Amino acid sequence: MIYELLLNFIRFYFHEAIFVNFVLFMSSIKWHSVFGFMVTLILSFMIASNIESYRNPDSVNFLRESLLTSIEAQSTDLPDPNLKRVYKNFMEDIEANLIEVKYKKVSLFRMIGCIVALIGGIFLRKMKQIGLHLFISGNIFVLGATFYVFHFGLSGWMMNVSYLIFSMITSLFYIVKRDQLI
Repeated sequence: MIYELLLNFIRFYFHEAIFVNFVLFMSSIKWHSVFGFMVTLILSFMIASNIESYRNPDSVNFLRESLLTSIEAQSTDLPDPNLKRVYKNFMEDIEANLIEVKYKKVSLFRMIGCIVALIGGIFLRKMKQIGLHLFISGNIFVLGATFYVFHFGLSGWMMNVSYLIFSMITSLFYIVKRDQLI
């Protein structure tokens, strides 16, 4: 009986000690540093991806053809003529904008913007005030240049959605945690 009580006490103590140590460990981590490191890795990946897109702009042909095939398959069963017109406009937008020349130009603009954002992210990690301005301006440049080339149609939004989400999340985080980063 005493042996079981002692054993239960030791189990409870170690369980609580492990939990308390875990909580203390988690609270001691500077999450903004971890987030900044992850943003640096993601921006580096984006730069590498855009370099590859710039070197091989013909990959957009496969994307264009698969999108057109998908839209054609979806538009065949539509009874409403207004929806057919919308799908026809989607197809015209994709045919006009998803071409190699524009894709190569956007890849170059994205490389430049991501490099500026990466430099800003590195400055933020080194606690430099200019880093926030460079990071946000690089993200805005990427979004603005993509919309400039592809316009605000389906192809512009389709090419910008991942950058838009990434920019919103990271910029919001850096603006909220500005006092800890600068």
